[in-house]
Amino acid sequence: MKGFVVSDYGRFASLKGEFEAEGLSREEIAVEVIFAARRGLDYLVKIGGCEAKSDIDYLRRLGVTSLVAPMIESGFAMSKYRDALPAGHFKHIGVTIETITAVDRIEEILDAGSHLTDVTIGRSDLTASYGGEGVDSPRTIEMVKVVAKAARARGRHVTMGGSVNVKTLHLLREDAELAGLVDYVETRKVIMKSSDFVQDGTLEAAIAAELELLDLRTGPMESALGKATKRATQIRERL
Repeated sequence: MKGFVVSDYGRFASLKGEFEAEGLSREEIAVEVIFAARRGLDYLVKIGGCEAKSDIDYLRRLGVTSLVAPMIESGFAMSKYRDALPAGHFKHIGVTIETITAVDRIEEILDAGSHLTDVTIGRSDLTASYGGEGVDSPRTIEMVKVVAKAARARGRHVTMGGSVNVKTLHLLREDAELAGLVDYVETRKVIMKSSDFVQDGTLEAAIAAELELLDLRTGPMESALGKATKRATQIRERL
């Protein structure tokens, strides 16, 4: 954000990237892993699916120990995810619950997920899956609570994501039950303890960090594009 400098990465629990919705390349993931490490932060990666074995193997070789699988909607899909993981390497093993079908089957899914450490609720896709009116709507938040209670009952950490904004901030400040169920809040690129997220300035810092990470990706691309454009112009002038 203009005039806001991200200097206190201590506000954050982790940075994150996605092979899935964000569509990062392996090279971009590696750059962001280094970026996070230089700031003393863990780096979480959302893989491409429950059986994204090439993603999992790449992260293992890269030394990443935190991952999350998207769109798990059944105990069977959870078992596929479990079986794809190498024993002993990953310390943070998460799943994203992001459809009404997954909410309806949450007990089955979590019962099959004995290997899980964390459960993330993706409110954007969850809300879209039932044609809802917004990620902070009462129906979506009630589903968040259903999933969070089931996860907490099994000793799992709970993260809430999906179009996190100032309304989410006010919601967590005002809804004591929700605040008590959610351990972490995540944007596309940043994960924060919920107790830190509700503090003044943390949302702004998360947005600024995301912009910094975007600059990290677009800077070299713009430079390379400029060189390519210049070279193309030179070649055309030869005709």
